[in-house]
Amino acid sequence: MTFELLSALTPWLVGFAAVVVIGLALAVVGVTDFVASNRKVRVARHESIRTYYGRLTLSH
Repeated sequence: MTFELLSALTPWLVGFAAVVVIGLALAVVGVTDFVASNRKVRVARHESIRTYYGRLTLSH
């Protein structure tokens, strides 16, 4: 009985893992795009990454 359950559950686990990987990849792309788009402003202000994004997180 355990083997029947495992064989029926495996496709769902693989699908879930694929969705998680796609979600993580999209999150990394989004964060990278956000950081890259703010680079010119950050460099013009002569701020480090920690200072610039630290203020951003504390302003909310």
